[in-house]
Formats: sequence, C-alpha cells, structure tokens
Amino acid sequence: MSHTPGPWKAVRLTHGWIIGPQPDGVCTIHNNTNGSGFDQKTANARLIAAAPDLLEACEAMVHAARQGDSALGGVAATLAEAAITKATQPPAATLAGAPKEPTETD
Repeated sequence: MSHTPGPWKAVRLTHGWIIGPQPDGVCTIHNNTNGSGFDQKTANARLIAAAPDLLEACEAMVHAARQGDSALGGVAATLAEAAITKATQPPAATLAGAPKEPTETD
C-alpha cells in the first residue's frame, strides 16, 4: 500500500486544519471549542503536511549513505532542510474567509 502522493499542504479553516494535496485532504485537525491547544495543533498540521517531504529526504539520505557519495549526501541534506522548514514554518495557504492564526488567548 502506498500513501497519497505529495506535496501536501496545511490549510487553515474556521474550525481547524485540513491537510493533503487536494481540497478533501488526507486528514483534518479540529480545534477544541474552548480554543486550547491551538499552537500545538498548528505545529501538528505543519508536521503532517511535511510528511511526504520528510520521507523523500530520509530515502535520499539512506541512498546516499549506501552509495558513499558525498554529492548525493549534499542533495539529501538540501531535501531534509527544505522538509524541516516546511514542518516548522507557518503554512502560506489559507482558504478565503478563513480566520487568521489567532493566539491561544484570542
């Protein structure tokens, strides 16, 4: 069985996040009704959206290590850095009319 191909993105909705390559996504993360845990759920959405990129980077690292090729290792490191950035930076995509990212106190 194979996973849904990437790239995936995390899209902020009124009541949480939808994550995946298409509007239907592969998963959703719902906000609590009291707004608690928003920052953690946002971080989880980013990490899940980066999953295909992280897998690709890990596969490239394993391949480079088995080949003993430093040039391939450099390519793998670049892929890994991009995936880490995607997993840790705010997503750029939001749907029209979706709220801005509030703090937990909003």
